[in-house]
Amino acid sequence: MQTTFVNYALRVTFNGDLLSTNVAALRTELLTQLDTQTAATTVIADLANCKVVDSQGLNLLIALLRESERRKLLFLVENPQPEIRRMFTLLNLNTRFGLVTSA
Repeated sequence: MQTTFVNYALRVTFNGDLLSTNVAALRTELLTQLDTQTAATTVIADLANCKVVDSQGLNLLIALLRESERRKLLFLVENPQPEIRRMFTLLNLNTRFGLVTSA
């Protein structure tokens, strides 16, 4: 996972899949980044490199959404693979994650 902070946006770029085997470490790192970047107004989860998000990975994204909302930050998900976008749509998370449905 890589993070960058530009124009008040904390961008979290995941380097691989979000699976039960790695979410505990990612969660700790994400919370540390949120605590460090106190000037952030937006959190962007970039999923371009994720091909699989299992139930624990989905829980991680929902927890990041809720923590962002608690801190009054805008939360967006960018670049999900088509299968992941479909899952978000089926679970009605596409609007909560800031994904726009293409016409």
